[in-house]
Amino acid sequence: MQEVEIRPLAICWRRLFRRTCSMTRTHWLILICGSLVAFVWEIFQMPFFEPGDLEPFERTIRCGIASLGDGVILLTGYSLAALRGGHAWLWQAAKMPYAVYFGFGLVVAIAVEMIATSLPANSFLSWRYSELMPHEPVTGLALIPIAMWTVVPALTILLVRFARAEPD
Repeated sequence: MQEVEIRPLAICWRRLFRRTCSMTRTHWLILICGSLVAFVWEIFQMPFFEPGDLEPFERTIRCGIASLGDGVILLTGYSLAALRGGHAWLWQAAKMPYAVYFGFGLVVAIAVEMIATSLPANSFLSWRYSELMPHEPVTGLALIPIAMWTVVPALTILLVRFARAEPD
């Protein structure tokens, strides 16, 4: 039997805990508000996806997991934009950080959609579209998930500004 070293795993968890503790109020607002807005969007877009053999409760759990992932994507996009425009980019008029923030989400969304729809139908990480889903005619990409990554990040920014979060 092969020995498994636990030390690297403990180091990984310690780093994750340190990074989580060092998150600013704006980071937390992006993560929480973004996840909540994404969850509402995920619930309302359910008719555009095939339910398969999942019960409504299981679909809701999947939407919750997906919305947490969306919150992490929003947080990563915010952090990448902060590398370009500083941590106060949300309160400034510079265009490049906004392009990074929205562009990162769109690129990840397109990649996730392409991967998830190409996996076997019975995989936990896959999904299929219903006949209601509109598609882009040239590439065949689904338009509802792409629209999500223009609306949800914008609403997240508005909510963070509304919460009167000051630049960190």
